[in-house]
Amino acid sequence: FPGWAKGLFRPHRYKVLYGGRGSGKSYAVADALLLAGYAKPCRILCAREFQNSLSESVLYLLAERIEALGLAAFYDVQRETIIGRNGTTFIFKGVRNNVQSIKSMAGITHLWLEEAQTVSKSSWDVLIPTIREPGSEIWVTFNPYRREDPTYAMFVDSPPDGAYVRKVNWRDNPWFPQVLDDERTKAKRSMLREDYEHIWED
Repeated sequence: FPGWAKGLFRPHRYKVLYGGRGSGKSYAVADALLLAGYAKPCRILCAREFQNSLSESVLYLLAERIEALGLAAFYDVQRETIIGRNGTTFIFKGVRNNVQSIKSMAGITHLWLEEAQTVSKSSWDVLIPTIREPGSEIWVTFNPYRREDPTYAMFVDSPPDGAYVRKVNWRDNPWFPQVLDDERTKAKRSMLREDYEHIWED
């Protein structure tokens, strides 16, 4: 794990990683949650504002990381869920179309909100009180879009007390691949500066 990810292994109600592409945010969170679920039984809701199919979820990223971490004997990757031998369960939902079912969920120990820049205030109003187990945590990853977006306002402009909030981009990824660096360099030459900054540096 890069140094900035060490905070994922300390208890915080909110763990927030934001910034541009290629930082390794999603990989770090996937690995940390898989290890958390390996260490003890967890019920982990992986959500995003819009998810029309499982192909839009982080299920496939988690499956890839299970293999990379050598945890294939522990985790059973099923069509719609991932289950650990100790009862750890990963659940995948789109918030906007599943508000009522999410409100009624019990026993969620971790919420991972991916692409959280699109999460609306009304969705946050449902999600936060739903994650209510003792010691439960809300993990957030996003590439900022507008400073007025609810997620940015809640966790960057005015972060909750005790939250772990870290901005990371491609410079912070010790395994930043050459193919992405080639794309970044090309984008820096060809894109408007504000577009480049949003995609790679924000």
